[in-house]
Amino acid sequence: MKCKICGTETKEDLEIAVSAGADAVGFIVGTTHKSEDSISTSEAREMIRSLPPFVSGVVVTHLTDADDLIHLVEETGCSVLQIQDMVSVETLALLRERFSYLFIIKAVHVLDESAVSVAKEFEMFADAILLDSRTEDRLGGTGITHDWSISAKVVEAVSKPVILAGGLKPENLVEAMSVVKSYVVDVHSWVKKEGVRDLERTREFVRIAHGF
Repeated sequence: MKCKICGTETKEDLEIAVSAGADAVGFIVGTTHKSEDSISTSEAREMIRSLPPFVSGVVVTHLTDADDLIHLVEETGCSVLQIQDMVSVETLALLRERFSYLFIIKAVHVLDESAVSVAKEFEMFADAILLDSRTEDRLGGTGITHDWSISAKVVEAVSKPVILAGGLKPENLVEAMSVVKSYVVDVHSWVKKEGVRDLERTREFVRIAHGF
């Protein structure tokens, strides 16, 4: 299974993710909720430009205003945009019209069964659906899991690729992949040790994901 490592703050973080074999790396840019990993558009742009072939750079944002999102894509030079908060389908359609090359990932927070209908609503306008956990003050990077049985229903209900995030770690990763059967798994908080990305943890997570 493919693996995305999110919350890339520095060139050292990026080097760890790439050397561990990550298929994609996430850069958090434009936050409205709590996040220790947010970086500037210029920092994201520089790291995206340095990515080797076949590793995707994903700009992850809390922003929802159409003009702000357009500016973010232009300033970072990203080709993959992950929107964590709620936006209208009209905003996604506008982004699609403005940037024909842009791959849009729409996050859906799995709080209850309504996540299935929300994912269905967005699947026509997004290229992939990301299923995540959230708290009152965090839109991601919570380190907590959600109900994977609901996530599995989303995978069955939508035609687009599904990315599973939220509290994943080696102890629960195989079970999560077996239950949900997503296309990608996404990790953020577990691959850090004392707030810093850890090479061995990152390698272990990617190894398990790729072995499934």
